[in-house]
Amino acid sequence: MARLFFRLCFLSGRSFRRCLRMLRKLLLVLAIFFSPFIVFLTLVINREIIRYLARAYWLTVFLPGAADIIRRDVNSNWFTTGFNQAVLGGLLTLYGVIVTVWYYHTTRQQEVAEKRLFIIEELLEELKRNRRVLDELSKHSSRSLRGGKITFSVGAWERLGADVALLPRRLHMRLSVLYACLGDCSSWSDFQNRRATLERIPDVMAELNRLRSRLSKQELDY
Repeated sequence: MARLFFRLCFLSGRSFRRCLRMLRKLLLVLAIFFSPFIVFLTLVINREIIRYLARAYWLTVFLPGAADIIRRDVNSNWFTTGFNQAVLGGLLTLYGVIVTVWYYHTTRQQEVAEKRLFIIEELLEELKRNRRVLDELSKHSSRSLRGGKITFSVGAWERLGADVALLPRRLHMRLSVLYACLGDCSSWSDFQNRRATLERIPDVMAELNRLRSRLSKQELDY
C-alpha cells in the first residue's frame, strides 16, 4: 500500500513538472506574440503623456523652455505621423530581435542537450570497459597480480576535455575524482589504495543513465 502511494506521488509529481514545462512554453509563446502590442500600448501612453505635458500649466511655470519645445513639437503637423512611423519601425525591430533571440536560445538548448547526450554515451562506453577490468581485478588475488600492470581506460575523458563541464556540477565532480583514480591506478597497490573510489563506477554509471533518460525526454518534448 505504501509503495503504491509513493508511486502515485511520483507520477503526480512528474505530471506536475510536465504541466509546468508546458505552461512555461505557452507563456513564452504568448509573450513573444503579444510583446509588440504591449510595447505599442506603452508608446501610445507615452504619446498621451507628452500631449498632457504640452497642456500642463505647472510645466510652463517650472520649465518654461522645455514646455515651449514640447508644445511646439506637439502642435506641429508631423508629430502624429512621425510618432506613428517611429513606433512602427521600433516594433518591427523589436519583434525581429525577440524572434532571433528566441530562435537562438531554442537552438542553443537543443545543441547543448545533444552534446550532453554525446558526452554521456562516450563516458558510459568507457566506464563499461573499466567496470569489466574492475570485475576481473576483484576475482584475482593479490599474489597473481602483484607484479602485473593494471591499465584502466581514460581516453574518452581526456578526449572530451572541457566539454565535460556541461554535465551537472555534482556529477562532474564525481567523475573528476573517479578518473583521477583511474589514471593513477597502474599497479596492485594503487588499486588497493583507490579501491573504495573505483568500486563506485556502477553508481556513477547509474547516475549517467538517469541523466541520459531525463535529457532524452526533454529532447522529445522539443
